[in-house]
Amino acid sequence: MQTNQNHPIIPKTWNLPEIFRRRLGESVGRQRLMVEEGNYLAVLHQLPMASDKGQRQAALFWINERQEWKSAPDSGGRSALRELVKTYQDRIQSLDQLLDRSEKASEIHDIIDEVTPLLRAGRNMMQVIQELRQSLSDDQQLIVIRDQAIDVERSSELLLQDAKSSLDYLIARNSSEQAEAAAAATCEARKLNRLAAFFFPLATLATVFGMNPPSEVVQLNGVWIVVAVGLITGLIVYGLLCAGRKS
Repeated sequence: MQTNQNHPIIPKTWNLPEIFRRRLGESVGRQRLMVEEGNYLAVLHQLPMASDKGQRQAALFWINERQEWKSAPDSGGRSALRELVKTYQDRIQSLDQLLDRSEKASEIHDIIDEVTPLLRAGRNMMQVIQELRQSLSDDQQLIVIRDQAIDVERSSELLLQDAKSSLDYLIARNSSEQAEAAAAATCEARKLNRLAAFFFPLATLATVFGMNPPSEVVQLNGVWIVVAVGLITGLIVYGLLCAGRKS
């Protein structure tokens, strides 16, 4: 039984078996192949994007009992199916080129967000086309389209792996650079502390006796006591720094 009742996804001009309309809801749902009374309805997804947030757009391909192809939303039937697969291939290629130019973790993370739904949709699309190929065994053009769909799945999977590896490498490299910078900062701080300990006696003399000429300073009472106290204090500070470094 066929009907042309209105449906939110199926074109009004398609005289599909009624069971197809009942099985296809108001949203596209998962990708699948329906078979009834010599009719085939391939329910596929248009190219998914991360910005879609899981809302997929339908790409329908109907082959009637006379092996006539129709497609929606783009016309062309079998050619439209080939073009749909090509949009997946082109998107994977563009993301692959973008990955080669990416130097920031945020950029690579965005690529992973784009590739993940692409891989999932491409894998399911390949399975539907394979089922259609098995059902229409005499259609040689479907073999080429099926092989292209297989390439989509393989390429998107490899791209996702490359993106994750690049992200892991970038994170590890940044962590190593931060550790080296922290070590260099610690080394400079130790040098400054050593200088502070070395010049502590001089700072003590300048504080107690002022910036007088050395010939006058050595004649002042208690100068050598102050020097001795400054040296001892400097040695104590230096010793504490060394002990902290070893611990």
